[in-house]
Amino acid sequence: MSIQVDDDDVLEMCNIYAQETHHREALILGNRKGLLELKNAIDQALKNGSAVANLYPSDFEGYETCIALVDDEKQFEKLITPYVEEYTQDDDAIDPIDIIKEYDSKKEKPL
Repeated sequence: MSIQVDDDDVLEMCNIYAQETHHREALILGNRKGLLELKNAIDQALKNGSAVANLYPSDFEGYETCIALVDDEKQFEKLITPYVEEYTQDDDAIDPIDIIKEYDSKKEKPL
């Protein structure tokens, strides 16, 4: 086990593993800095509706994790299922990126 002395040199490491199928576990593994980046983005999404966490998986290829608050139960029920294995989706299923884009468009509009 290595001990990192200078936190500035540590990347926000976080692997997010999706469920393969229903009733299977999803996994989030990360170092302290990565999990805090994810936590802070979740806190920001709870406050502002959406947020982005900038993370690095175990191959060090950085990626963005987009987080959005969906309080509307009917809208949430229409989201496509998050499983790795594809299932038949309803014709009117909502892609999660559409939720993110909706929040982004609201942020871009001047008051």
